[in-house]
Amino acid sequence: MGQEGRRRGRWTSYRRRSGCLEAGEIITEDAVAARSPGRGLQPNRRKELIGRKAKRRLEPGDFFFPSDLQDESLEARRYRFRRPWGVPVRYHDYKTILAKTNPDLLEFHLSYKDLDLDFRSYVDTVYPDLYLAVHSPELFTGDHILDLCSFDEAYRRHSIDELQRVIDLTRALRKHFPKTKRPLIITNVGGFSPDRPLSREQIAGAVEKLADSLDRLDRDGIEIIPQTMPPYPWHIGGQRFHNLFVEASQIAELCRLLNLRVCFDVSHSKLACNQLKHSFKEFVDLVGPYTAHLHIADALGVDGEGLQIGEGDMDFTALAEDLNRTCPQASFIPEIWQGHKNEGEGFWYALAHLEGNF
Repeated sequence: MGQEGRRRGRWTSYRRRSGCLEAGEIITEDAVAARSPGRGLQPNRRKELIGRKAKRRLEPGDFFFPSDLQDESLEARRYRFRRPWGVPVRYHDYKTILAKTNPDLLEFHLSYKDLDLDFRSYVDTVYPDLYLAVHSPELFTGDHILDLCSFDEAYRRHSIDELQRVIDLTRALRKHFPKTKRPLIITNVGGFSPDRPLSREQIAGAVEKLADSLDRLDRDGIEIIPQTMPPYPWHIGGQRFHNLFVEASQIAELCRLLNLRVCFDVSHSKLACNQLKHSFKEFVDLVGPYTAHLHIADALGVDGEGLQIGEGDMDFTALAEDLNRTCPQASFIPEIWQGHKNEGEGFWYALAHLEGNF
């Protein structure tokens, strides 16, 4: 199983095979089965699971999670950080999150289907003490992947129209979060290629397309912040080469040229530095001053992204020192792959391990 499976849910995961497993029973080898696509504990942790006592009752088909390997119970609580912090939420679960803990902001992760819903059926209260951020879909109806840099004018026009829908929805959502003066919209602006990296001339052309796309959008009252990107993202149809917002000096140049700030995804950017053999500390020094918001997760190799804190090769103590120096006001969320599973346990684990540094 390659690292590329970690982020996109392609790994197999261990879950209860048959019959009920009661809390306190020993987990035996014949009690679990590996299934794909993965939603729970990765198979490479099988030896840690076998022989432990079950912490909860499991029905046939239930998934094992990282919390099943821990002796202590993992539950949400109130957290304290030096900077504004939040969690990724969906319409259907944000109230549950708010009942568990004390975020400063909510980052609504939208799917393209959410754009056709009446959000007021879910967000029916004013939250005067919370900030709002919105994560735009990457994928839209008809398997359209957002690309504001496309050389296909019809495709780019479609992308502009879809992102405008996200902007209009964000403006409407903002009325429920009056503390938010200018909501952040996190997005992948595009610039990927299927077979090989773009040439220098092609990259320059893609930047011109991006500038034109941004000019065509009605951005009044919101701020679009492109994500920093990994070198080999996964999209519908397979893995791609990414050409914009990957390398630190280019990111800084784009921010100056287009008057942008970024969402610094530390997992994405650690992968980029690993691939390019660049110093991650120097990356933070260059990109930190242009950072409005942070996505925090661990990383491994060149495509092991979105990992739980401590599962990759990130030095979070050093990273926190550099971020506290270069972008002390930037907000953050833990963006752990599958972090919302098992009532958000991945987020609570990450927050507990980040507390004290961030």
